[in-house]
Amino acid sequence: MKSVFAGNKAKFAYFSFIFIIISTAMYTFYAKEPHWWYIVWNDILAVIPLFAAMLCEHYFSKKKAVPAVIFGFLWLLFFPNSPYMMTDLKYTSYFKESAYLEYEKIGTNVTAWLIVLNLTVTVILGLLFGMMSMRIIHKIINKRFGKATGVAFCTITILLSSFAIYIGRYARVNSWDIVRPIFLIEKSLNSLSEFSPIFIAVFSIATAMLYVLYYAFDKFVIKHD
Repeated sequence: MKSVFAGNKAKFAYFSFIFIIISTAMYTFYAKEPHWWYIVWNDILAVIPLFAAMLCEHYFSKKKAVPAVIFGFLWLLFFPNSPYMMTDLKYTSYFKESAYLEYEKIGTNVTAWLIVLNLTVTVILGLLFGMMSMRIIHKIINKRFGKATGVAFCTITILLSSFAIYIGRYARVNSWDIVRPIFLIEKSLNSLSEFSPIFIAVFSIATAMLYVLYYAFDKFVIKHD
């Protein structure tokens, strides 16, 4: 257990949060917007699936099925918080009517560049946590059930994740709302519209592309099995 929280992936997560906190502090201090610290909370939620996946892998290697399944389910529950980080890019619209989009003044708007820096760091790292976690679970599924099942599992997970992102953004529900199933179902159904399948399709494609890129990097550059 100790090796999970002291391993290379865990150290990467800890190190990443140094940059997340620094970039957030720079923006909140300069812009005087302390409420913006919630972006760090979004990254905390995004890193949970990485630790859940590592714990699942740990117990799977120890042939302890029950805790492996429990942490696998926890991973599935919190995984959408990672690709959900893409929706935070909408905050660049704060500068739609400002010098941010005026070519001749873009270099003088320090606040705009600081939020771009912060969003770049927090979103990229939040997404990376998720792709790392899916790769861990994907390898477990491959070993246990075969590669075809692994591909099917990732595909279904990405579709479910995109639906979860939709209801998270539009129904304003959270991962822990699963303990309130009636509330969750009602809020989810009420949020559905003609736009829903388009949003889900777009985010499924985006998440799949990100995972394929990470998969290729992990397999052919890092050269993992």
